[in-house]
Amino acid sequence: MPDLTRTSAGRLAAAVRRGETTAVEVAEAHLRAVAASDGDLHAFVDLDAERVLAGASAVDARRSAGHRLGPLAGVPVSVKDNVDVAGEVTACCSPAAGVVPAVRDARVVAALRAADAVLLGRTNMDELAMGASTRTSRALATRNPHDRRRSPGGSSGGAAVCVAAGMATLAVGTDTGGSVREPASQCGVVGMAPSPGLVPLDGVVPFAPRLDRVGPLGRSVADVRRLLHVLAGSPGPGGLPRPRDVRSLRVGILDELSGQVNQPGVLRCFDGVLDVLVDLGVDVVRVLVPEGPRGLAAYMSLTSAACVPVLEPWVATGRAGEEVVRRVALGRELLGTVAGQAELDRAEGVRRRLRLQVARALQHCDVLLSPTMPTTAPLLFGELSAEELADPMAAPYTDCWTVVANLTGLPALSVPAGPSRTDGMPVGVMLTGAAGSDATLLRLGASVEAALAR
Repeated sequence: MPDLTRTSAGRLAAAVRRGETTAVEVAEAHLRAVAASDGDLHAFVDLDAERVLAGASAVDARRSAGHRLGPLAGVPVSVKDNVDVAGEVTACCSPAAGVVPAVRDARVVAALRAADAVLLGRTNMDELAMGASTRTSRALATRNPHDRRRSPGGSSGGAAVCVAAGMATLAVGTDTGGSVREPASQCGVVGMAPSPGLVPLDGVVPFAPRLDRVGPLGRSVADVRRLLHVLAGSPGPGGLPRPRDVRSLRVGILDELSGQVNQPGVLRCFDGVLDVLVDLGVDVVRVLVPEGPRGLAAYMSLTSAACVPVLEPWVATGRAGEEVVRRVALGRELLGTVAGQAELDRAEGVRRRLRLQVARALQHCDVLLSPTMPTTAPLLFGELSAEELADPMAAPYTDCWTVVANLTGLPALSVPAGPSRTDGMPVGVMLTGAAGSDATLLRLGASVEAALAR
């Protein structure tokens, strides 16, 4: 076997099933990678090596007993710190967390166990999923493996980093406004926010329940597809609708999200993907979604109000972090004042118009295309002025474009598009489709991935 920490999930599972390697050998290789790299990357907040090896031994014992192993046989998978794992504390990287462990697995964790995955550990995140850099975690902030001065993205920053650095083969994250796709883009891996309802949310600490998703991360589209099938409760390919043939697709470039509001290095990679699509025989058109650039402000208002009932108990402990306290206070003000209600009405109007505009665009094409983010990964602890904070090009608001899929209830996939020539950091492109088009997005993403690798 080649390097077990860089082998695809499909090949690892097949090797374990055939006895070419063992789940314990795979787990040990990844534990060595964690020991070598995580001291300065800080991707994990809880990793018990004995528990990991016990899980791997159980997979090997099942094989020795003649059981047919599942699609993730022996594959190490990390879980974000807001997902319940029986016997572990779901801390959400918050100082307000209690000490009582979860009594049962989240449904996605139960699905991982049923697929014979090996649970590797809990990954770092922004406290209670509020943030885009892991800086609000009670643990040390996660570092980008491509440049340790830079943000890994968030809130699923630890999930993206452990995959990018070869410490885990796959990762489970959550995405309310881009928290899977944005760190995937910054770390050069694949990440997906599936169609709402495709992956169950039971046992996941909510943030804004109408927008929350559980999503997979991996180093390839094939790995993400494999994990998505498992998380959705359908290990076989029949769990998703049949994908469209790539050559039959029409892709719509989102004008408002794909122009000069993006960094030059991002646009250069994006143009490279457009060339790939033309070579694949895909019909490329331009579509308009005028409300797109206003989505982030609407998202911030709507989620600040939505988080109040679910996060107030954490704030009531008196131990919650500054950002959580601030957002809950903002939510209370929005819900409890005339001016606040007017702001929520305005934000809801943006969401309503955005849904109509995106639905109209999808009448003229099958997939929408934009950069995943307008920038590459920003400096993790850079000091920015008030004017810079309001400018997407200054990079703190790296989820400017990703919120569109959450506000409109659509699946979206971020695929690496190569490094920026400006700073050498990864760039991602985002494919968004109609609800239920997950399989088609994955097929087109795999075609783009393969073409860029040639």
